[in-house]
Amino acid sequence: MDFWELGLKSIKELETEHGILASSRQEIYGCIFGRDSLITSLLLLRVHERRSDPYFLYLVEKILRNLALLQGKEINIESGEEPGKMIHEWRPSGHEHLTALSHTPWYLYPDNVMRNYDTVDATPLYLLTVYEYWRASGKDEVIESLMPSIYAALQWILDRGDANGDGLIDYTFHPDRKHGGLKTQSWMDSVESVFFEESDVRPLYPIAPLEAQAYAFAALRAWSDYFAPRDHMLASTLAERAFAIKDVFNSRFVVKRGKGPSLAFAIDGEGKPLVSPRSSMGHVLWATWRGAGGKHESVLDEKYIPVIAERLMARDLFVPHAGIRTLSSRSSRFDPVSYHNGSIWPHDTAIVAAGLDNFGYAADGERLREALRRAYQHYATPIELFGFTRGRFREYKHENGSGGACRIQAWSAAALLSTAK
Repeated sequence: MDFWELGLKSIKELETEHGILASSRQEIYGCIFGRDSLITSLLLLRVHERRSDPYFLYLVEKILRNLALLQGKEINIESGEEPGKMIHEWRPSGHEHLTALSHTPWYLYPDNVMRNYDTVDATPLYLLTVYEYWRASGKDEVIESLMPSIYAALQWILDRGDANGDGLIDYTFHPDRKHGGLKTQSWMDSVESVFFEESDVRPLYPIAPLEAQAYAFAALRAWSDYFAPRDHMLASTLAERAFAIKDVFNSRFVVKRGKGPSLAFAIDGEGKPLVSPRSSMGHVLWATWRGAGGKHESVLDEKYIPVIAERLMARDLFVPHAGIRTLSSRSSRFDPVSYHNGSIWPHDTAIVAAGLDNFGYAADGERLREALRRAYQHYATPIELFGFTRGRFREYKHENGSGGACRIQAWSAAALLSTAK
């Protein structure tokens, strides 16, 4: 199988005049998603570093320009919209399965378009993607045209990204909201994915996910560097906020589990860590700021990086024939064919592989990519997610029987390209 040809073909099939669809048009996620578009873009920019192709820069620019147009402008608790916040889901049509529900339908704007902003991470991911696009393309004119959107996104992180003032980027679901939406607003956005390992008590809002801190730190450091010769005061403000996040992160997310440190996957509104080992630990190695000489800096203190890199490759998370599990097989909530509690997502595995590469663990990164190649060889398509148990691949099926994993998923297609030799 030619992974490069399959990945590129899939990306081009998903491209639209507005950017890229999260999944193929006939599938449930055949529309624009902010987070999916941005992670896809970051993966493609990484591929572009290795195998230069102007198409990737063209597509990422299109994605960024369209997302800037969809950026939040006002406060609307029914859709989650806030000034400067990047969109989660945009459906100009085909939204009736959400907006016409008999119980708590999702909010439909007066122009009959569904815009939903229930995402904590799309805004820092947008900032990180714009910066990485600029590094790859050198197109100052594109950055200048996007500058109003960049300023608004930075202001959202500084003013609204931390609901309870504890120094972490977090999300909540407004208690007065009448319409439906996402109660979980990180990339593992199912209700099942937020829990305490040893209790059935529901974690309280606001929830601060692990990876959102990494994205925000990297974005703030990057734009502080960009503005340093242009606006010293703003650069100083952004750097100060970035280091404040890093300080809080390392004091609260680093937890002692078993033989050594591990990372909580979230902190809840009462300051309680959610400690079950997840693949999202690898995102803190992926979302980095590259300083002088290309050295990567993570939100995680350097002294913890070796043990986290080793933890990610442990048998309860890493499956050599398939990829990285979203949740440790030792967890009480583990289910290999669940949506987020033990399944394997190709884009997630590719992110962890790139993160390991960033800090000199190239051999482990290649082991992950080889595992992904086996999965792609098995499915012969950039599938959304899958299960793996008892030595074989398992299909994911929705609990309500409405279908299974999307067969062509944008960020999985980008991950496929990252595995191509």
